[in-house]
Amino acid sequence: MRSVQAGGITVAHMHRPKGRLSVADIAAQPGGIEALQRRVHELRSSGVNFAANAIEQEMAALDLPRQ
Repeated sequence: MRSVQAGGITVAHMHRPKGRLSVADIAAQPGGIEALQRRVHELRSSGVNFAANAIEQEMAALDLPRQ
C-alpha cells in the first residue's frame, strides 16, 4: 500500500496496474467526494471540460453527489 496526494487529501491505496486512482477509490476515502468536486471545479476553471465531464460521469454511475 502507498499514499498519494489527491485533491488536498492523502489517499492510501493498493498498487494499481496503471498507477491511477479511480473515482470510486477516491470517493471511498474520508473527504473523497469533496476532493472530487473540487477537482471537477478546478478542471472546469482551467477549461479542461473533457476531464471534468469524465469524472462527473463516473460519479453519476456510482450515484455520488455532484456539485
